[in-house]
Amino acid sequence: MAVVDHAPRLPQFDNLDFDNFHDEELPRRLAAGNGELAADIAAGALVKSFAWRLSDGRSVTYVVDDNGIVIRPGDDAELVVEVSEQDWFNYVAELWTWVGLMYAEAAEMVRGDFGLFEDFEPVLLAMYHGRPLYEGWEPTVDLSRSFTLDDDHEEMSRFLDEAGFLHIRGVFSTEEIEALRAEVERQRSEATPDDHRSWWATNADGDEVCCRVTHMDDRSELMLGLIGDRRLDAIGALGGDDFAAYPERGDGVSVVIKLPSIVEGLADLPWHRDCGTGGHSITCPTVSIGIQLDECTEANGQLHYLAGSNKSSNRAREVRDGWPTVAISASPGDVTVHYGHTMHGAPPPTGAPVSGGRRTIYVGYHKPIWAEFIPPGQGYNDILFKDGGRILSPEEFQEQSS
Repeated sequence: MAVVDHAPRLPQFDNLDFDNFHDEELPRRLAAGNGELAADIAAGALVKSFAWRLSDGRSVTYVVDDNGIVIRPGDDAELVVEVSEQDWFNYVAELWTWVGLMYAEAAEMVRGDFGLFEDFEPVLLAMYHGRPLYEGWEPTVDLSRSFTLDDDHEEMSRFLDEAGFLHIRGVFSTEEIEALRAEVERQRSEATPDDHRSWWATNADGDEVCCRVTHMDDRSELMLGLIGDRRLDAIGALGGDDFAAYPERGDGVSVVIKLPSIVEGLADLPWHRDCGTGGHSITCPTVSIGIQLDECTEANGQLHYLAGSNKSSNRAREVRDGWPTVAISASPGDVTVHYGHTMHGAPPPTGAPVSGGRRTIYVGYHKPIWAEFIPPGQGYNDILFKDGGRILSPEEFQEQSS
């Protein structure tokens, strides 16, 4: 079962009802400014009408016309999505996204396809939540800057809030990195495609290779020791004083491994947000801390951030030329930090790989609502496991399902 099936209703959505929402609440939101914002975003959308159809037959259509966004009964639309009322609620409450509904097999595309749904999603986010579309950002900070833990933490927090990411140099010693590398390799060697803890992909030689191991803290005192590490706690607190690590939820302490020549699977993550399958209303802002175990360069698929994207939406994972993208060049022992809603990605390696691939250990810091909402032993990425540890990209999943 998906994590949202076990979740309590969020207080801010207690009274959310399909009919009442469309008769009263959504018109109020549209009139308050969401309608104008959504209509502007819809001008660039591939379709101009969208309909929800519930499993019990009720339906509603949103139409973009000269008056903005118009709500009409029925499902006479270019794009029609059928869901249960609970999954409609989960979508409006941002517990699901288009891709979460797809992986959970909770939505039927009655008319149109998931690609059109992805394209139209920024319109829905503007209608429901007043979220703007990212259309570039004029930097308010020096995007080439990196920090150390000795720098002013208030300044670091402001940088993170503005740009959505940080690079902190020299957090871990050479000896610590060597020990972490050895533990990663031990757990990687023990991982299997059916353990429901690791991600696997296929390389150009046809070999299955492990590209991620989760919950390493369950099997290692060294990894468990990262929880409560004073340095990581200080970095997590850049998001807020109440941020904490909850390793028994989500992916725990995990490692992402960048490998060359991947031809199948979700090893080379495209531009994405960590809340991309759902949960924005309870997971964001998440402070994601990446401990770099290897050199981070273009040759081995370094991490890229879309600066200033942590407060907006994007159309179909769009990143245009001229937008402020930042490639992080880091050394072993450095730490990268980003908000989960910041657009980021790591393209395929372009040169000879480092031994074993480029490895990054991740620890997430969350607000308390994360622990209240997510049951122990569960996380949003659970829905990605459809064929053992072979994690399909959205495109591969759609092709397999068609």
